[in-house]
Amino acid sequence: MDQLKGIGMQVFYTILKQHRRKLRPEMRILGDAYVKEEFRQANQKANQEQYIEFLKRWAIYIEELDKAKQIGRDLTSEEKALLNDEQIENLAKLKEFSKQQKSE
Repeated sequence: MDQLKGIGMQVFYTILKQHRRKLRPEMRILGDAYVKEEFRQANQKANQEQYIEFLKRWAIYIEELDKAKQIGRDLTSEEKALLNDEQIENLAKLKEFSKQQKSE
């Protein structure tokens, strides 16, 4: 499992590097925080089989980031009008979380 954890650290740092290259600053704040929490939990709770699957999924994410020309954009006013109350609330929570992460 120690060898897997070493591979996991490589995957983790590759993701953070891709975030620096590909994501806008406000997206990077959220993305980095999410990745850090996911890896922290996986390191604490996952057994070997789960950890291997976890790393496979993140490897797919790295490939998708690599291929992407544009990542993220602001919602149009038409898209915002289609959101339901729960989605609006979730966006507000994300915005608040982003502000908290930015100030830390």
